[in-house]
Amino acid sequence: MLKSKRTYLIPIIGFAFIIIVATIILSLPICNYKEISLKDALFASTSALTTTGLTKAPLIKQFNFLGQLILAILMEIGAMGFIIFISYFWSIKNKKIKMSDIILINDNISSDNYATIKEHSIFIGKLMLKVQLWGVIFLALKFIPMLGIIKGIWYSIFHSISAFSNTGFTLFDDSLTNFVNDIYLQITMVILMLLGSIGILAIEDLKNNKSKKFSRLKLQTKIILTYSTFLVFVPVLIMKILDPNLSIVNCLFMSATTRSTGFSVINVSNLCVENKIMLIILMFVGGSPTSTSGGVKIVSIAILLSTIIATLKGKQETVMFWRKIPNSLVRKAFTIFMIFVFILFITSIIFNHFDNIGMLNIVFESVSAITNTGLTITDYSTIKLSSEIILMLLMYIGRVGPLTMVLAFINEDKKNIEYPSEDVIL
Repeated sequence: MLKSKRTYLIPIIGFAFIIIVATIILSLPICNYKEISLKDALFASTSALTTTGLTKAPLIKQFNFLGQLILAILMEIGAMGFIIFISYFWSIKNKKIKMSDIILINDNISSDNYATIKEHSIFIGKLMLKVQLWGVIFLALKFIPMLGIIKGIWYSIFHSISAFSNTGFTLFDDSLTNFVNDIYLQITMVILMLLGSIGILAIEDLKNNKSKKFSRLKLQTKIILTYSTFLVFVPVLIMKILDPNLSIVNCLFMSATTRSTGFSVINVSNLCVENKIMLIILMFVGGSPTSTSGGVKIVSIAILLSTIIATLKGKQETVMFWRKIPNSLVRKAFTIFMIFVFILFITSIIFNHFDNIGMLNIVFESVSAITNTGLTITDYSTIKLSSEIILMLLMYIGRVGPLTMVLAFINEDKKNIEYPSEDVIL
């Protein structure tokens, strides 16, 4: 059984191995200003590699430069994805990738041609570095005058990686709340977060679209751009109406950060209940496939909504932008959605049993963890060890992929049998 599930076990075992190694390194005195427990080092390494960004205490007070560097490397690996990361270095060394490994790599970067796996892996690595380099340059214009050359450059590198990887780690004491009125920094971070969340291959499609016409884009890119625009700007208006004290830029920043980043320029716990619920929904949706974001993913939600609309209209097929969506994708989107819901339902009940901090808080933290977002409305120094374990498991499942976790433990039915059909009453 394990041999047949090898491709699914690659990311599961791979991420676990990196987390264990990183935990040992981060627990060493050379990485810390003060002593750190093994469980806190495990929490930090899990949060970094899964690009979640949840922290129990300000990073700058716990980790020195070496510790921060380890976290930055973990964020980069987590952003690129373990499978893409491995395939990228296979490509550099010109090593042959086995067909069984290509299947899983192909699912991660959505290539239609096995022969282009290496090209896409190299393209992804180069484009990620280019975008982050531009982020470093623009952030340096802000941080160098404020912090000095050496510290300003390091802060620019760290926060560029954190923003593009949709992690949300920050080296400032109170996230980015001190920059609540800084339009330049917020806009720069929003651009990095959105570029990371729309997906590398969507960026590639836009780059290759010489005609600059929307109609010439691939279906996936059309879905991503349309729904991303809606899910960024509509929440801005709702958030502004419900919390009038927030500026438009603050609302835009918070709307963008729910794509799976977790940066915050305001105290999220002070938002009204309606806005907290909206943030939960936005985090649950997440970003795009082949992006650094987590969540159910925009394309899956778009397919489900289109299927519901088609069903209500009495149509037999799901059609988006004049293209029919295969039933296999509809079923996969529904499966992913239900797996997320089921996991959150079970873990929220367990969470509430051991640590009753209020169901809204529990759902918020659970969704933030499994979608690898990192927004929080809870003081983590007050939660129990059982709650920490639940959150770490959710972060891990969210990064590896709930579907991958399930498929690793389910035997595939290879028999193709036709059964007679019969209607039932719904």
